[in-house]
Amino acid sequence: MSFNKNIGVLGAGSWGTALVKMLSENCDKIFWHSRNDIQIKEIIKTKKNPKYLKDLEIDTDKMNISSDLNFIIDNSDILIIAIPSPYIEKSLNEHKTALANKIIFSGSKGVIPESHLVITEHLHKEYNIPYKNLGILSGPTHAEEIAKEKLSYLTVGSSNDEISKYLSKKLFSPYVHTSISNDVIGIEYAATLKNIYSILVGISFGLGYGDNFISVLISHCTKEMINFIKSIDNVKREFSHSAYIGDLLVTTYSKHSRNRTFGEMIGKGLPVKKAISKMSMIVEGYYATKNAYEISKSKNMNFEIIKVVHEILYNNKNAELELKLLAEKLN
Repeated sequence: MSFNKNIGVLGAGSWGTALVKMLSENCDKIFWHSRNDIQIKEIIKTKKNPKYLKDLEIDTDKMNISSDLNFIIDNSDILIIAIPSPYIEKSLNEHKTALANKIIFSGSKGVIPESHLVITEHLHKEYNIPYKNLGILSGPTHAEEIAKEKLSYLTVGSSNDEISKYLSKKLFSPYVHTSISNDVIGIEYAATLKNIYSILVGISFGLGYGDNFISVLISHCTKEMINFIKSIDNVKREFSHSAYIGDLLVTTYSKHSRNRTFGEMIGKGLPVKKAISKMSMIVEGYYATKNAYEISKSKNMNFEIIKVVHEILYNNKNAELELKLLAEKLN
């Protein structure tokens, strides 16, 4: 693989903005896609994103920012997707030919609603992109803390070590420590499942459960997550690595977690659809819950916590009663 590679970021939300900040530490040129021309003009004018991470100053001298997705794809060798998973297929399905020979990393979490696949699986099966050209970025890395340069940890996952090492160097900084992994499937499913568990933790907080219960709940979520990933791909992996349990912990405990915030609203009595409408960002755990539940049914396996979240979100079951019944089974 020849160097240097142009890197493009697709998406100008919180995570897309955080990614361009990280890349600007080590790249002279970054291609950045936003579908909103008004947002682009404001970023160029003020050096700040008017909608997300509003206090973060952006090094616009390094940015080639455009609403023309073809321009960004054509000029980028490596693309990082920072589009919420429910919108990825709608955004990219007309660009399959242009994407065919690109290296693509998913910076997003969750499943593609149209295929019920996690993102790298979707790109491989629906876009015919070889797995050696696909990868995943995973935390714990809340965008809000990246913006404030609080020490964070990022895992670059790919079966191609050369690509992983290259991108890892481009994302490394004094406030972002990077590591590489070849466990794309395990990391991506962990990043998807953590959002489901975060919703239930949020529901628990909303219902008034305390730290003692929450700690037990998260320990059981950890066990279930490990068993679920093993049912998908049973290879040896170190689950104590930050990309697995670390990411789960930050998503369930942090005030920045949109999935936990969503869950808290439900725990406080807000109907699911009303809670969704009040969220300013996509709750990817909502979509991931349905996918994970359907996978468990197809495998004739019972993942109790995922089932509880599914019952609350999709079958209108009473959250307080469901948590009470679950609590009686925990120890």
